[in-house]
Order: sequence, then C-alpha cells, then structure tokens
Amino acid sequence: MKYLLDTHSLIWFLENNPKLSPAAKAIIEDLENDIFVSIASWLEISVKVTVGKLELPDSLSRIISRAASIQIKPIGLLESHIIAYQDLPFFVEHRDPFDRIIVVTAIAENLAIITSDPKFKLYQDNVALVW
Repeated sequence: MKYLLDTHSLIWFLENNPKLSPAAKAIIEDLENDIFVSIASWLEISVKVTVGKLELPDSLSRIISRAASIQIKPIGLLESHIIAYQDLPFFVEHRDPFDRIIVVTAIAENLAIITSDPKFKLYQDNVALVW
C-alpha cells in the first residue's frame, strides 16, 4: 500500500518516539509499503525550528537525508494539489494549512495518511487514515 506521513508521524518515526503507535511503526517499516512525506511537512518542520517551536536532534538536511536513506520518499506539491486545496471542506476547528495540504495530497495521490491527530477524522470520508 501507499501511505503519506503526517508531520508528527514522520518526526516520531525518525526519533523512535513511543508516541507513534506500534501499528503505524509496523506499516512504515514494512518494505512492501511505499511511504511518502510531503514537501509541506519538511517546510512545516523548518518553520517550527526557525520560530523555536521545535528542536531537532540533528540538522534538517541530515534528517531529510536519513529519511531518504530508509526509503521515505518526498512528494512535491503540484498545481492540481493547490487547486484541490480550494475545494477541500473547510472546518473551523482545523485551519492548519500544512495539515490541509497533506490531506489534499493524500486525496489526489490516493494515499492513506498515517496520523494520530484527531482533527484528520474530519476528512475521513475523503481519505483513509491510519492511527
């Protein structure tokens, strides 16, 4: 199967954080699965590091290289994703633009999202979620 990591799932996996569910970890580690990360997640991490909301154990460039070395593939933003962003239902309780880009990317590319963020359940009619 093909999966898209939410930003926190990516971080937790790379840090071996026990907050990542065993089921999610098993999916990511299964070499039969294709695991993707949105470029928007890398941007979100960079922004949070810059404003002091996130500390990384290593440089972002090394973390990106590590993700690539374990077959976590980047997926870019396409014009079709940006156009679809406008059509994504808007929920007042979920305004995070990075999360919304992840949702749109998953829908457009037919990827299930690995997340523990309960706000993603708002979109479960449009995208498969893994908790």
